Amino acid sequence: MSLGHHPHPPNDSMSAAATLLVQMARDSDRAVVTEFDLFLLARQLFRDRGYRGVKIPSRNGPLNARRARKVLSEATFDLGYYPSEVPSRYLPRDPDFTSVLFTVNDGDATKVMLDADPFCYLSHASALAFHGMGADTSELHISTPMRGQWAGYARHYMEALLGDNLTSLNDEYERVFPLTQPKPCPEVRGRPLHRHELSNPLPPTSFDPARTRVSPPGATFRDTLAAPGWCGGMDHVIAIWRTYAARHADAIICAVAEASEKIVRVRAGYLLEEVLGVRDPRIEAWLADAQRGSSRKLDPTAPYIGRFSARWMLSINVDTPELPATTAD
Repeated sequence: MSLGHHPHPPNDSMSAAATLLVQMARDSDRAVVTEFDLFLLARQLFRDRGYRGVKIPSRNGPLNARRARKVLSEATFDLGYYPSEVPSRYLPRDPDFTSVLFTVNDGDATKVMLDADPFCYLSHASALAFHGMGADTSELHISTPMRGQWAGYARHYMEALLGDNLTSLNDEYERVFPLTQPKPCPEVRGRPLHRHELSNPLPPTSFDPARTRVSPPGATFRDTLAAPGWCGGMDHVIAIWRTYAARHADAIICAVAEASEKIVRVRAGYLLEEVLGVRDPRIEAWLADAQRGSSRKLDPTAPYIGRFSARWMLSINVDTPELPATTAD
């Protein structure tokens, strides 16, 4: 049963432990928290027997799953149960998610999503904007692992934070306070959200915990060729490559070499070699991915046309006449 569905009457009093738990959450640098996040704070509270000089009563015994569930329930509420405003001493359920998260502090859509999902990161158009290679738009793009892979990451994450394998008592904690993939609404904090579940996302170990989680430049350039529609369209992608790609050439080559789709290497090879004049034996190796007689296109959404790269066997099907190409007889 979700803790966010335990209502409290507006005049309900909170236990000292629940009051301190709310304070701990609000003192954190987070916009939203999960039930598992609150459970970790409760463990700290009961381990230290207090917070910031305020002690929890001695009648509160050691923390177990039942006591933790009661404290978390006292500290939170679901807005849906109340026709009017509820006292601010509670942590309200966040209205921008259909799954259970609680609002803690103010935060924009980016912070909310990065706090809600520990394995997601800014990607595509949002990553381009973050790196100063594209205008920030109203739409937010994040990438996250597909459900099964996400669950595997979550189990390792919980094990690391609980300090033990999820066995014996911790199995009960996992059942009561599961870390599950968040389900955001189509808009988060008023911003349209595009959430991409990927089969080959960047792993959590790719990111510095002290920095914003965002796909690095090399991977971002690679993603523009795998999904140009999520990056403003191929015309916009080509403009970004012509302006910024040369300075990131080595990172791009390393990232593209790991792409799961051959067409990404073919498009990158054409842009790096024939458009930007970058020469590198690693790029030449991608010629093995070019297929003679295929209908491969630079822009996956546009029709095939008879302007092509003979070297990369690629239709240059964009309205940019200055791009190098041969016209079919």
